[in-house]
Amino acid sequence: MRGSWRQCTDERGIASVMAIFIMVMMLVAGIFLVRMSSTEGDIAYGGLSAEGSFFAADAGINVGIDRVDKLPPVVAVGGPCGTTSTLGAYTYVLAPTPGTLADANCFLSTIQKAGYSIGSGTGYNPGGFVFYNYALTGTGTGPRSAQRAIDAQVSFGPVAQ
Repeated sequence: MRGSWRQCTDERGIASVMAIFIMVMMLVAGIFLVRMSSTEGDIAYGGLSAEGSFFAADAGINVGIDRVDKLPPVVAVGGPCGTTSTLGAYTYVLAPTPGTLADANCFLSTIQKAGYSIGSGTGYNPGGFVFYNYALTGTGTGPRSAQRAIDAQVSFGPVAQ
């Protein structure tokens, strides 16, 4: 009986078992940290793509706003709502509905205000003035299928009648 007890107290080889166990634990922790770092990089890159797509959509809206004062109220295809452009890895489309350039008429309506004064000292205009209202939708796309859309309503005027 005493001989079997001495066999259980023999601790030779336990250091190797403990060293292998610690190495496995360090390997698991290293794999976890590498995966977490990779995921954080993917999230940051996705956020960058989404932000770039937003700025591309904003650029499309600004192009449309820049064009509304140069066109008559009923615009033809290719007017302020029928354009697309590429800015590096990003593309914007300016259209009445996202992604369509077929009917590029974004004119909504006119609002007439009688007697509206353009500036100080211009006096009263009995014919009134008209404001042209447009609806613009800018859609920006970028890497990793990032896509953002911005809707804007723009009034141009007053235009004398």
